[in-house]
Amino acid sequence: MMSRAHNGLPGVALLVASCFLAPLMLGVFGTIWQAGSGDGLRAAITRLFSDPRLGPALNLTLFTGVVSSTLVVALTVVILVSAHGTRVWRALMAALPPLLAVPHAAIAVGIAFLLAPSGWILRWFSPWLTGFDRPPVAWTVPDASGWSLVIGLVIKETPFLVLACAAQLRSLDVDAALRIGRTLGYSPARSWSRLILPRLWPRVRLTFLVILAFNLAVVDMAILLGPGHPPTLAVWLVQLVSDPATRTLASTGALLLAILVALVAISVLMIEALLGHVAAARRRNGQRGHGFASARVLGQGVALIVMVMGMLSLVVLPLWSLARRWRFPDAWPSQWTLDHWVRRAGSILDPSLSTIGFAVLTAVLAVVAGIIWLEAERRGRMPRIDTLWYLPLLIPQTALLFGWQVAAIWSGVEGSWWLVLHAHWFYALPYVVLILASSWRELDPRWAHAAATLGAGYWKTLWRIRLPLLAGPVAQAAAVAASVSVAQYLPTLLLGAGRQATLATELVAGQGGMDRRSMSTLAVLQSLLPLLAFAAAVAWQGKRRMAASVNRA
Repeated sequence: MMSRAHNGLPGVALLVASCFLAPLMLGVFGTIWQAGSGDGLRAAITRLFSDPRLGPALNLTLFTGVVSSTLVVALTVVILVSAHGTRVWRALMAALPPLLAVPHAAIAVGIAFLLAPSGWILRWFSPWLTGFDRPPVAWTVPDASGWSLVIGLVIKETPFLVLACAAQLRSLDVDAALRIGRTLGYSPARSWSRLILPRLWPRVRLTFLVILAFNLAVVDMAILLGPGHPPTLAVWLVQLVSDPATRTLASTGALLLAILVALVAISVLMIEALLGHVAAARRRNGQRGHGFASARVLGQGVALIVMVMGMLSLVVLPLWSLARRWRFPDAWPSQWTLDHWVRRAGSILDPSLSTIGFAVLTAVLAVVAGIIWLEAERRGRMPRIDTLWYLPLLIPQTALLFGWQVAAIWSGVEGSWWLVLHAHWFYALPYVVLILASSWRELDPRWAHAAATLGAGYWKTLWRIRLPLLAGPVAQAAAVAASVSVAQYLPTLLLGAGRQATLATELVAGQGGMDRRSMSTLAVLQSLLPLLAFAAAVAWQGKRRMAASVNRA
């Protein structure tokens, strides 16, 4: 009976795989086809490389992407070595998840409000320390060199890598490794470099490559924090694809961007191999080194700066949305009002409802699809293909979406809400599967065996045993899927053809044309939805734990 009940699983799992692989195939081949649809691919490449805008865009992309990714790794190592096991570490573990949940565009707006010449940080120190009674003109945000974008990417992506490392440290027994290092006479920093980091890096290597690919190909943060002349390569390509006359050039550039990401990733792997040889030689030399308390305190200060900058970028948003009068150099608004919310209520209602609708449907469909796939995998009906789920996170969105847009135009479905929903689901499903995978695979099978012994069928065992036991990971995966949907800018813009307005598209479209109060209102709403999703997941898990403890009592 149980075997008959789940005979349909392989077919449904194949449907999930088909819906996931179709955008990959359509995206890659559609982009290649469009790149060569004019006078041929060779002519398109020649035209691209003869365009004077390509060089500056490439240089800016490499600078912002590589420098920000390098700083993310460096800061993560500093945070791990100096703060792990301290009160600062516990504060980070509490503060970083909200930063990870908030969309990139909202964080970018908050960072701009912090770092601008009239930003909140400078207001704290003016005029009593800086002497500024008016905003200085020495710099601007965004700046022409791209440092504003670098800072924004570092603040947003460092929590991602730190939390990924924290999840892996639980299985590495860091305390035991540090005790062994102390017994051998190593300082804490050398214990980390010789005993812990070499085992940690292979576990988070793919996470770093995802961060690297994102930093090189990001669009929404680059529009909000990057320079406009020249823009980054990804932003320039989005500008080109909006004009039918330059779509061929845009697709050729998208292929170039994908190759660039691949080459930089290969360079990272080569550097890793070189550093591995150097580290192995250092481990053999027997040098113990000395620990410095001042360096540890300095590292904890760096960790706190990253955390505080991220949190302040969120706090400043509601302040601006409620400020009636906030003159420089006042640290706080002198007058408060709700007028900005009232005036914009009509214009933001539809994008807000659309964002909520996409987020809820994406979360439900992604969680259901993830469970179907993992159940089919657990029953031995589907292979384990974890690397495949990372492909949408490693391939630049421009390289996939330009081709997907071609297929949508050709089939006449461009601009439909279900196409945009499919795109949101496509980018949320990898996170859902990767979050659920370890818990799903490690659940003790004896629970299911006991249920089967008592006569429970397959679906009853799944609904009454497996899902309640895995309620925590399922709730977390649903919250992540919803937050991924809320953050989707480029898929909504390109596949929605301007007909599916969300908070993400409205926020980025308002860059340069909206005042701070209007931008902050949109950013607050976009930040609030993922935070509410995570708060609901945490509250639900807490309620279930409380109910379980009452039942045991």
